[in-house]
Amino acid sequence: MKKIGIALIGAGTVGQGVLKILNSSSELIQKRTGVELNLIGVCDKNPKVLEHYPQYQLCSNYTDLIKREDVNIVVELIGGTDFAYQVVKDALRYKKTVVTANKALLSEKGHELFALAKEKEVEIGYEAAVGGAIPIIRSLKSSLISNEFQAIYGILNGTTNFILSKMEQENLNYLEALRLAQELGFAERDPTFDVEGIDAAHKVSLLASLAFGYSVSIKDMYVEGITKISKTEIFFAKELGYRIKLLGICSKEANGIEARVQPTMVPIHHPIAGVMNEMNAVYVYSNYSGPMMFFGKGAGSLPTASAVISDLVYYGSRIGSETGFENNLFHRVKIIPTSEIEEKFYLRFNTYDRPGVIAYIANILGKNKISISSVRQEETKKEPAEVIFLTHKTKEKSVRKAIEEIDKNREYILQPTIMMRIEELT
Repeated sequence: MKKIGIALIGAGTVGQGVLKILNSSSELIQKRTGVELNLIGVCDKNPKVLEHYPQYQLCSNYTDLIKREDVNIVVELIGGTDFAYQVVKDALRYKKTVVTANKALLSEKGHELFALAKEKEVEIGYEAAVGGAIPIIRSLKSSLISNEFQAIYGILNGTTNFILSKMEQENLNYLEALRLAQELGFAERDPTFDVEGIDAAHKVSLLASLAFGYSVSIKDMYVEGITKISKTEIFFAKELGYRIKLLGICSKEANGIEARVQPTMVPIHHPIAGVMNEMNAVYVYSNYSGPMMFFGKGAGSLPTASAVISDLVYYGSRIGSETGFENNLFHRVKIIPTSEIEEKFYLRFNTYDRPGVIAYIANILGKNKISISSVRQEETKKEPAEVIFLTHKTKEKSVRKAIEEIDKNREYILQPTIMMRIEELT
């Protein structure tokens, strides 16, 4: 029987989940794995975090806890990138394995922390940082180790997926759906981190690094949230056979690595389009295994804590063994600018209802070498008229240049053109 001493730093939402699982499932874990998880102590500024778990020790100074010789793994569940950074750094300096759910910390400061872990000959586990209970990190590192990855598409944020789902299902506008998400506890009071795509971007940077062996910085990524999505786009997407999802996308192309987060139209028959409400999913393409989708709860106390426990067992069993250390240190790479990415596009023009409008738009698109897939005009008795163009694959910079020219013509165009990418997933 292998006994692993654990220090828990931060006993908030996820930390409480960890306490609950350790309290109720330790014997099951021990029976299945031969690893005994022994919680040495908990550090949190809230004196009431252990009111349901009096058997555990509450510590006011994290350094007193992490430097103890009987502590093998430090679990950081504080969040943020300031104090959490110091905690993780100190834990590594004391040669402790670290387990964390902190995607922002690893995305922004992971290179330094992984380098320190390598120097101190310890490891950092972060299964809980991407997709909650979905075992995507371990799958990329171990289960699919023989595969070369071609692309990963992810619904990586439950808040935004819930909002987009309710906009479609209940015909709500963005603000109404956001308010519902907040009332039900799926969105924070300040939802910026989620709705602007930042949370998903941190996760994409971690997935891209693991899949392609390059360090991908969020600073180089194109990141767009869902705040500008209207009921009109939700409606037309469905009419055209698509559904709008906030997708995290990373792929390996001939000219480099693509990594971005943005609202995207996906075919409604595709499995990832069926992922609704607060659920998450990661769709992976690889050379040997082909396409596969990981689906489940991407956040929440117990789902995320379940992933933390998984790391405790996995990395705990590796401590003191002859197993080689995992590689999390990758060379930095510049990603392909979105302007150079070839994609299909949905374009909605708000126009005056008069002869020559469609010909005018088509002419400028053609002049910019944009091939048209289909055109749809909604019958209306009032202006603006809705004219929708779907394009074949073309570079975004060509589309933006054409839109800029089209929108200047106030004789035909009433409002700025709406542009959205289409991913024809297979």
